Amino acid sequence: MKTIIEILLLLGFLLAGLCLRSQEITQTIRGTILDKDSKIPLTGAAVAVLTTDPVAGDISDVDGSFKIEKIAVGRHTLQVTYLGYEPLTVPNLLVTSGKELVLNLEMVESAVQLEVATVVATHDKAEALNEMATVSARSFSVEETSRYAGSFYDPARMASNYAGVAVGSSDDLSNEIVVRGNSPSGVMWRLEGIEIPNPNHFGSMGNSGGGISMLSSSTLSNSDFYTGAFPAEFGNALSGVFDLNMRNGNNEKREYALMFGALGLEGAAEGPFRKGGKGSYLVNFRYATLALLDATGIHIAGDVAPKYSDVSFKFNLPTEKAGTFALFGLAGQNSSEFNPQKDSTTWEGEFGEWGFKEEAKTATVGLSHRLLLDNSSYLRTVAVFSRETDAGGDYWLDPENGYERRPDNHYDVSNNTYRISTTYNRKLNTLNTVRAGAIFSYSSFNFTYDDDNNFDDEKGDTIVRLFDNHGEGSFLQAFAQWKHRFDERWTLNTGVHYSMFLLNNKYAIEPRMALEWKFSKKQSLSAAVGLHSKKEHLAAYVFEGTLNDGAPRNANKQLGLTKSFHAVLGYDHRLAENLRFKAEFYYQYLFDVPVEALPGSTNSILNGTDIWDIIFIENSNNDGTGRNYGVDLTVEKFFSKNYYFLLTGSLYRSQFTPYDGKEYPTRYDGRYNATVLGGKEFKVGRDKKNIFGLNGKFILAGGNRYTPIDLEKSIEEGEQVLREDMPFATKAGDYWRLDFGLSYKINKRKLTHTILLDIQNVTNRQNIFSQYYDNETKQIETYTQTGFFPVFNYRVEF
Repeated sequence: MKTIIEILLLLGFLLAGLCLRSQEITQTIRGTILDKDSKIPLTGAAVAVLTTDPVAGDISDVDGSFKIEKIAVGRHTLQVTYLGYEPLTVPNLLVTSGKELVLNLEMVESAVQLEVATVVATHDKAEALNEMATVSARSFSVEETSRYAGSFYDPARMASNYAGVAVGSSDDLSNEIVVRGNSPSGVMWRLEGIEIPNPNHFGSMGNSGGGISMLSSSTLSNSDFYTGAFPAEFGNALSGVFDLNMRNGNNEKREYALMFGALGLEGAAEGPFRKGGKGSYLVNFRYATLALLDATGIHIAGDVAPKYSDVSFKFNLPTEKAGTFALFGLAGQNSSEFNPQKDSTTWEGEFGEWGFKEEAKTATVGLSHRLLLDNSSYLRTVAVFSRETDAGGDYWLDPENGYERRPDNHYDVSNNTYRISTTYNRKLNTLNTVRAGAIFSYSSFNFTYDDDNNFDDEKGDTIVRLFDNHGEGSFLQAFAQWKHRFDERWTLNTGVHYSMFLLNNKYAIEPRMALEWKFSKKQSLSAAVGLHSKKEHLAAYVFEGTLNDGAPRNANKQLGLTKSFHAVLGYDHRLAENLRFKAEFYYQYLFDVPVEALPGSTNSILNGTDIWDIIFIENSNNDGTGRNYGVDLTVEKFFSKNYYFLLTGSLYRSQFTPYDGKEYPTRYDGRYNATVLGGKEFKVGRDKKNIFGLNGKFILAGGNRYTPIDLEKSIEEGEQVLREDMPFATKAGDYWRLDFGLSYKINKRKLTHTILLDIQNVTNRQNIFSQYYDNETKQIETYTQTGFFPVFNYRVEF
C-alpha cells in the first residue's frame, strides 16, 4: 500500500507541474442525431451547448451529423431540439483535451404533435437504450465503470451495485454476480446485438463471470443491463442480460491512449482509414501479469503465477447505398501455474510436491450490417464465430527419481459456436413500432480427460483416457414485438419469443407483455409479465461417461429447456431533476428445471455455476422447480453539481425443489443486500481545468450459503462428509466490505492524464467464503474472501 501511494503522489506532483502555465484548452463536441425508433438521421436538428458564453451550437446536416468546435474542457450540458420531437437535454458531459467527444444521440417523436415545444425532456440516463424495454432495465456509461469505487472498469463489478444484484458465491476476486437469487450461469452477455461466450479471464465454460474482464473501457460505448422480464427479442436467459455496444473509432482524426497499472499494460488506437472518408478503426490490446502487485507485497493468488492478455477491435465501414458494415472482435487468453521447487525440504503441507498448469482461450469475431430500407425501417444482420478452449492438468515431483515430473491428470475442453441473427425494424407511425427477427446457432463440444488412477487420490503409474466426448447441436430462436404508444402517458410493449433446440426438438413459446403509465410528470407505474427459457451448455446434453459400477452412462440428450415465469411491478418517482426513487416488486417461478433423478438426490441446475456442475450428474430430468421473489429499492442522485450517490437495497428469497420434492434455500439465498456509494469531483489547478475525484462504497449482504459438514462422520471416514439431506442450510455471517477510490484528471493541450487508485476492501475485512473439514486438526475450518486489494492505473490520452 505504501509503495502505491508513493507512486501516486510522485506522478501527481510531476503532472501537476505540467499545468502551471495558464492557457485556454478546448476540444470538439460532435456526433449524430437519429430517430430512436427508425434509426434514420434527423436533418436540421438544432444542437446547443448551454454552458458556454455565448451559447455555441450547430445544425445537423443531411446525415444527422453536427460539430461544435472550441469548447472549453470540463462539464457541459447539451440541448437538442427538432420540430415534432421531444426536445432532448444531455447534462454533465465530460469534455477532455485528449479526445474529441463523439455522441450518438436519439430523439423520440412526440406522441402529440405541437407546433412549439413547451417542455424540454432531460435525457434519463437510468432508462435503457433499447426503446422496447419497460421494466428491470437501465443503461450505463463507460465513465461509471471507472467512477464507482471497486469497479475496475468492469461492467459486471459496476452492475453489482444495482438493486437486485449481489456479488456471486465465489471469491471477491471474481466478478460473478447473482441477479435476483438466480445462478450466475443464468446471465447472458451480448455484444453488438448478438450472444457471445463469457468475456472474462479466469472464468469457466457455462459461467458468466471470472477474475478480470476482457472488455476494455477504450472500446465500449453506453450499454444496457437487464435484471428480468426482458423484451421479446431476448432469449436463452433466465436472470440478467448485459447488452454491450462497441463505439466507432474517430473517423476524422487519429487518437491514442496508453494505460499501465496493477492490471496490465494497455494501448488503444483509433482513427479514419483515409482522410475525408467515413470509415474508422478502433483497436485495443492489453497484456498483464500480477507482478506489480506482487512487488508491493500483495499476493492475491498466493504462489500461483497468473498471466493474461486480450484484444478488442471494431472496423466501421459505411457505404453510400449498401448500408454500414462493421467487423468487430474480442479475444483473450489466460494461464496460471504453480511449479514446486525440486527440493523436498521446501515443501509445505501434505501436497507440497504437487503442481499444476491451466490455460484458457476465448475468441469472438463478428460482422454486422445495418441497411436503412426507407425513411421508417431498417434491417440489421450480425454473424459471429466464437471459440472457447480450456486445458490443464496436475502433476507431482518424484524425489526418489531425480524429481522427475509425473503427470496425474489432464483435461482438454473446446467449444465452437457459429451464430447469425437478423432483425427487421419498422416505425409504422408516431405511435407504433414493430420489430421481428430470427437467431440461429450451431455449436460443437469436445472433452477429453486422462487420469492415472481413476479419480483416486493415490498416485498411479499409468495415464489412461477416461472420457472422450464429442457432440454438436443447433438452436433456433425467433421473435416478434410491437410497441404502441396510446399517448404521451401510456406505452405498451408486447411480443412473443420462440426457442427450439434441434438436438432433441425441445421448444418453448414465450409470450411477453409490459405496460407503462406516466400518471404525472414525475411519477410512473410499470408492469411486465412473460415466459422465458434457457438451454443448458451443450456439454450437459452430449457428455457420456462411466457410472460408479462401471456401466456406461448415457448422455442427457432429452433434457428440455429450463423455463421461468417473470412478473414485475415497478414504481418510479423523480423527486427532483437529478434525484430518483424506484421500487420494483418481482416474482419468478422456474419450472422444467433439470435435476438429478435419483432417490434422495438434492442436485439441481439452479445451484450450478458452470459445466463442471452438470456434466457429472448421472441421470437427469426436468422435474425440478424453483422460485425467487422480493423487492428492489433504489434512491439515485445522478451526477450533477459535481457529486452523485446511489443507495440500493433488496429483500428476497430464493428456493428450489429437487427430485425429492422438498423445498430448500438455493445456494444464492442471501435474503438481503444493500449498497451505499457516492462520490464528488473537485475542480483544481490554476484555471480549474483539472478534476480530482473521491469515491466510496459500502456493501452489506447476507453471507454465503453452503451445505453443512457432518463432523462425526468426517472424523470416522477420514475425509469430508456433507449433510446432503440439508443442502445449503448453513449460512455464513453477514458479508460487508468498504471500497474507496480516488482519481486525478489533468488536461493539457491535446493531452489528458488520468491517475486512478481503486482499493477493494479498505479495512481488510475477512469475510467467510466457505467451510471445509481438516483431517489433520479434526476440525471444521473456514476459507475467507480476498482482503485488502488495491488497483493503481495511469492513463494518458492524446
